[in-house]
Order: sequence, then C-alpha cells, then structure tokens
Amino acid sequence: MQNRNGFSLIEVLIASSIVFTTIATFMPIISTLDTEQKVLSDRRKLAYLLHDELQEFIWNSDMKLPVTFTQTIDSSMEVQFEFLLEDEFIKGCVEWNNAKNTNEQLCIYGLPAS
Repeated sequence: MQNRNGFSLIEVLIASSIVFTTIATFMPIISTLDTEQKVLSDRRKLAYLLHDELQEFIWNSDMKLPVTFTQTIDSSMEVQFEFLLEDEFIKGCVEWNNAKNTNEQLCIYGLPAS
C-alpha cells in the first residue's frame, strides 16, 4: 500500500480553480459596487451644492433670473447650474456626467422670500 498524506496534483488544480473562479466572480461585482458608490456620492454632494446655491436666489431678491453657470468640482467634474423662475417658484437644476459616463440632472424648487 502507498502512503497518501499529501495533496495530489488533481486536488491542487481543483482547489486553485475554485479560488480563481471565486475571484473572477467577485471582481466585477466589486467594481460595479465601487462605480455605484461614486455615482451616489456625487449625486448627494451635488444635491447639497444645489441647495446651497439655491439659497442665494431665495434670499436675495435682486438677482435676475434665469442664470446659468458652470463650476468645476473636485478638480475633474464639470457641473452646470441653472436657475429660473417657474410660476412662483425658483427652479434650480444641476447637470453633470456621472461615473458611468451618463448625463444626469437633479432639480429642486424653492419659494422666494417675501
């Protein structure tokens, strides 16, 4: 009888194929999660910025509308802000290209101070 205390070549190949299959499965998932996290982070950050910019138009009644301007965020992302009067509300919109390289727009409304 032979003594079989170690791994055979077949067992090593099967174990390494399981490890590589697991890695190959999880890498795209992790990459997608990273991209989606960046998209949500940018959306949240730009919602805060849009809210802050809208406050100037709400409280400063002598600003003329419509106003459009471009701003660079985080030294790489160009965003376009647009503010206009829609009925009795001030509409503020921000438009940008997200991490998935698709155009995204977010709008919020504010009621001017009397």
